[in-house]
Amino acid sequence: MIIFVTTCSHRYTNTALAKALPFVRQEVYPLLFARRSLPRATYIFTDFDRLNFWQLEYAAHVYRQLSAAGCRVLNDPASALQRLPLLRRLHRAGINSFSAWPADEPEAVDRFPVFLRTKSAHRGNLTDLIGDAQTMHAELRRLVAAGYPVNDLIIVEYRAQPTENGVFRKYSVYRLGNRYVAAPSVHERKWSAKMGETGAAGAEGYAEDLLTVRSNPHQEALRSAFEIAAIDYGRADFGVVSGRPEIYEINTNPMMHAAGSHPFADRVEALRICVEAVHAGLHDLDTPSSGPKIRIAPPGFLSKKGRRYTLFPGYLWLP
Repeated sequence: MIIFVTTCSHRYTNTALAKALPFVRQEVYPLLFARRSLPRATYIFTDFDRLNFWQLEYAAHVYRQLSAAGCRVLNDPASALQRLPLLRRLHRAGINSFSAWPADEPEAVDRFPVFLRTKSAHRGNLTDLIGDAQTMHAELRRLVAAGYPVNDLIIVEYRAQPTENGVFRKYSVYRLGNRYVAAPSVHERKWSAKMGETGAAGAEGYAEDLLTVRSNPHQEALRSAFEIAAIDYGRADFGVVSGRPEIYEINTNPMMHAAGSHPFADRVEALRICVEAVHAGLHDLDTPSSGPKIRIAPPGFLSKKGRRYTLFPGYLWLP
């Protein structure tokens, strides 16, 4: 059995997997934290950027108890890097040629163009490309005035390159333990390519994408990025600029699709290959659910003298 641990609002990402694979189960953090025993299984912790600091610490506490009991557990909440520290570490390691900065240190930005986005969540860019410091400061003031916390804003250096026909291509590779699976790319005419435009790649682009899914040419570069991030399960999104992979993020709770229809046959085939490889990777990670349950003790911060805590579903421990 494999148990994905997610936030309440984002358990839908694994719905297709749970329907297709009978050994896949889902658990949400509030219920996980409330349980005092858990079945033996493979556990995959996800959604770290949607947890507050108490939840993240509690998740790390449960991770360690499951691991000590002999369970296979993926994604340590205590060591997995989230967006800003990951981008900065990848830049220092020479894997990325671009960098990122916290929004409360705009004076550190020494290269343009840049754009602004949130450190957490997956809403994409909040600004268009910014070419100078004066405009960047103005955009920061605008976003803070609109209610975006400055502590959750980051400044990211732009690094992307369109194909010959002017389409931007966002590549993806999944990691499932020791298996790396190339996914069909997102194609858009906008530099921020996020959701994709049906048909934007054209027949030639989808044929090329199918070759990429089959050959997974960027696997070694992505392997290094996942190791630096300390993420055992997730999806890395990246662009290729002058032949070099540039990693934009690693999502620990990526959307998993079922094979489906598309106007271009090569796209359908690429998705089929990806889905089958992901399923095979999960079969590799599956472990028997037999044996006694594992007792889970609550962390020490819940038992401080004079404090009482209750579980507020989906969010945090409230006094």
